[in-house]
This record gives sequence, structure tokens and C-alpha cells, in this order.
Amino acid sequence: MHSELAALRQEMISLRALVESLAGAKASRPPVGPPPLPKGPPPVVFSSPPPPPGTTPRRAKVRTSTEVAVGQKWFLGIGVFVLLLAAGFFLKYAFDEKWIGPATQVTLGFIFGALLFIAGEICRRRKLRGLDIALAAVGLGILYLSVYAANQIYALIPDPLTIFVVLLVSAVGLSVAAVWDSRLLAVLAFLGGYLAPVLDTAGRSGHLLFFGCLAIINLAGEGLAFLKRWTQLYFLGALFSWVLLFIFWGSLRSESSIDAFAFIQFLFLLYSIAPFLRSLLRAAEERIPLIWVAVLNGWLCCWKSDELLHSAKLPISLLTLAYGCLALAVAIIVWRRGSTRARTWLLVQGMIYFLIAWTVIFSTNWITFFWAAQCVACYWVAQEARDRILLRGTILLGLVTIFRFLIFDFVLSGFDQSQQTTRFMDGLLSRWITGLPVCLLLLTVAWFAFRAAKDPLQRTVFRWFEIFGLIGLFGFLNAELERFTWEFFQRAQLSAYSVLWVLCAAVLLVSGFIWNRRFYRITAIALLFITVGKVLVFDTAEVAAPYRILSCAVLGGVLIGLSALYYRLSPRLLASTPPGSVKAEHRPQPRSEIEPTG
Repeated sequence: MHSELAALRQEMISLRALVESLAGAKASRPPVGPPPLPKGPPPVVFSSPPPPPGTTPRRAKVRTSTEVAVGQKWFLGIGVFVLLLAAGFFLKYAFDEKWIGPATQVTLGFIFGALLFIAGEICRRRKLRGLDIALAAVGLGILYLSVYAANQIYALIPDPLTIFVVLLVSAVGLSVAAVWDSRLLAVLAFLGGYLAPVLDTAGRSGHLLFFGCLAIINLAGEGLAFLKRWTQLYFLGALFSWVLLFIFWGSLRSESSIDAFAFIQFLFLLYSIAPFLRSLLRAAEERIPLIWVAVLNGWLCCWKSDELLHSAKLPISLLTLAYGCLALAVAIIVWRRGSTRARTWLLVQGMIYFLIAWTVIFSTNWITFFWAAQCVACYWVAQEARDRILLRGTILLGLVTIFRFLIFDFVLSGFDQSQQTTRFMDGLLSRWITGLPVCLLLLTVAWFAFRAAKDPLQRTVFRWFEIFGLIGLFGFLNAELERFTWEFFQRAQLSAYSVLWVLCAAVLLVSGFIWNRRFYRITAIALLFITVGKVLVFDTAEVAAPYRILSCAVLGGVLIGLSALYYRLSPRLLASTPPGSVKAEHRPQPRSEIEPTG
């Protein structure tokens, strides 16, 4: 009815337009008939109401039956498997009775494997899903076994030709997998290809043939993983490459070390750099497959390269610096294209390689110095890129830096009195040049984060690096004091610690008053209580009388001075703290409490 009414309305509109055109033609002549009809309101077109949301028509589900599925597919698959089993028994019997020679056996294996691929294609065209992949997988296995028998059992073909045939079979399997869009068939083809250097050559082939075979298979796997987005091939390629490399490593001779080194660099480019280049070819793609594989592969490349270079400092440092520069260069290129995840993880890789480079190049103290400098650089890059992952990584790097600083550089080495074989002045300049700047660099990151503290993550970075810097500075001063008193004033060690702790607490408390930092004041109070306990428990019992008097006098005088400071600035502190009620905030106070006299 709605459609018929709309058709009638359309006819009325056309008739009205025809009448108006005729009336306009007659208007040029003197009017003879009655005036034209007045124009009516525009017609209203009725349309059927839209269907309510959530009532979109659904396709009727195709009804399936378990009985039909079993009868159609299961019986067919089991029947084909039983026929293959019967053919295998027949061939084994024929081989045992020597009806067929070795060459004929291998030839029949190749023919039978090819026929299974053809049968799989027929099943695919007839839409027998599952059976086509099964036939092709069996055919692929028969082809690989035929190559193995021809090389290992009967010695019919040499090793180079074996490698070529294996690569040819792998290429056929990968091509069929790409056309049929079968991930399982691609994995099976790669498994046969990666096991070929072990099964088919048995260590007799040269290292060039071994590395060449692995390089070709890796390139094919990376290309297919990129085209089809099959991340399993990316993972399997890295896994089997390193497994075969570890197997081959024991038989590695000195003349093949250069080729092994070149192959390791090839693996670095293929699995640590190349996966991130997909963001250059596909600008909209943000998902990077298996990032941890790229990081682990880079670490293995550094490790094995170090073994091949016999831990020589200069070559290893140049190699790790080259790794870091390459990762940062690709990160900059990807950054300009706008891919955030690829940029982030390339920057992370570059930072890790630089950390390894500093560890190789410099000595103990300078390693920590460059790690702290890298904290500043990492924070600056993260701030420029507005990358929250890099900001969290900066916190982690700062934690590792302060741990190394306290454990390996100053504090524990300073407190280990059994190793005090050097004098205080030995290495003093080096310790202060490297130790004090580490604390200042950590505090620099805290200052940068404080200036940009507009979101919770920036405030978190500020708090963490502020703690890192203060703890590092406190530990550095204690370690230097321990070295000094061990050489010159061993009897005054405990008292010296008490004096230093009291002075540090006083500086923190005054800084907390100046910058209105409650964290500083609470930390200073806690340190003062710890110092009081130390003086009462240890200094008064184990320290000689002059030093006992000194520690008590300094501690008491500082406590009295800080108490007077609290009395003087208490109105300011109370005004800065939120009051319990609004009336208490505006309650008038005596002049003596607000403005002290004198």
C-alpha cells in the first residue's frame, strides 16, 4: 500500500507539472479561460518505517549432521590413509624381496609424492576441506624422505644436489601453501627445509653450503610471513636457525669463523631489524609480530659474535655500537612515517645495544656514568616522542643504574674492609668524576620530569629519579667516608657516620622547608631517629670518649637547632596543610605566633 500510494503521488506531481507548463505557455497569450489553479503544498512521500535495531536479518544456518560428516569426510580420510598404509606395506615387502632397486625406489617415492599433491589439488577443487591438506602434507613428507634415502641410505646423489633438491621441495611446499592459504602446510615445508642441513649432509658438506641453505630458507620464511601475516613462520625461522647454529657450532673450524660471523649478522638484520620495516611498506600497520624474538635474537647475535671475535674489546664495541646506531637510524625513519610501536621497540633495542657497548668499552665506574647519561638521553627521547613505554623503560634503566652504582661501584666495595688494600687517595679523582655526576644525572632526569609533570606518569618519573639521586648521593658520601676513616681514623668510624647522617638529615630538612617538600622533611626525621638510635646503642658503647662526646654534641646541637626551626616555621607549615574545617583556616592567631619578635 505504501508503494502504491507513493506511485500515485508521483503521477499527481507529474500531472501538476504538465498543467503548469501548459498554463505558462498560455500566459503569453491573452487570458481566455479561468485562472490557473493555485499551487498546493509539496507532496509528502511516505516510506516504510526502518526496522528496529538488533533485528537485522540473519542467514539461515546450514544444518549439519554428525552422521553425514562422518560418512563423507571421516570415511574418506580413513580410507585414503588405509590405502596409503597398504601401499607402504607393499613397497616395503617389495624392497625386502629386492623386486625394486634403490634408484627405482627413490624414483617411485618422488612420483608418489607428486601424485599426492595432484590428488590434494583435486580434493581442493571439489571442496573436500581437510583432505586436500592431509594429502599434500603426506606427499611433502614422502618427498623429503625420498631425498633423505637417496643421500643417506643409498648415496645416489651428492650433498650439493641434495641441498638443491631439498630447497626445491620446500619451494613447492611453500608455493602450494601460499596458493591454498594453508598455514599448516607452510610450517611442514619449513620444518623439512630447516632439518635438511642436518639430515641430508650429516656434517660432510662445507660450511658455505650449510649457511647458504639456511639463508635461503630464512629469506623465504620471512617473505611468506610478511605477505601472509603468518607470525608462526617468523618465530620458527628464528628458533630453528639458532638451534641448527648451536648444533653446527661444535664442528666450527677456524677457517669458517668469518662465514659464521657474516651469517650471524644476517640473522640480526633479518629477525631484529627487518620485522619493523613492515611499517614502512604498510603505513597503517601497527602490530609488530613477536617483539621479544627480535630482542632475544639481538642478544644472541652479540653473544656469538663475542665468541667469534675472542672477546676483543675494540671489535665487539664497534659491533654493538653499529647495532645501536642501525636500530636508531631505522627508528628515526619509521618515526617520520608515524608508526609508534615500531619506533618504540627499535629505540628500546638501540638503547640496549648502547648499554652493552658501554659495558665493553669502559671500566667499572665509567660504565655506570654512561648508563646514567643514557637515562637522561632516554628520557629526552621519550619526552620528544611522547612515548609512555619509553618513559617506563627510563624508570627501569634508572633502577638498574642505581643498583649497579650501589652494589658494584661504591657502597659494597667501600664497606668490604677485607679488600682495603689501597689508600684513600688512590683513584680519588676517578671516583669523584664518575660517582658524583651519576647522582647529578639522575637528579637531572627528576628535574626535567618535574618541569613537565602534567600527567601522573611524569610525576611518577620525577619521584623515582628523585629517590634514585638522593639514595645514590647518600651512598656515595658514606662510601667515601668509610674509605677515609679506614685509612686515617679507624677509631672514629662510627662517630663519623653519625655526624654525616645528622648533616644529611639537616640538609634534607632545610631543603624541605625551602621548597615546601614534605617528603624531604619526613625522610630527614626518619634519618634523625635512626641516627639517635645508632648513637645511643653503638656510639656510647663502642667509641672512645672523645669521639663519643663529638657525636653526641653534634647530634644534640643539630636536633636543638632543627627544633627551633620547626617552632619558627610551624605557622607556615600549618597554613600549607589542609585544615580540618573552613573556620579553622580563617581563625585569627596571636601576633606572637605569626610574626616572631626580635
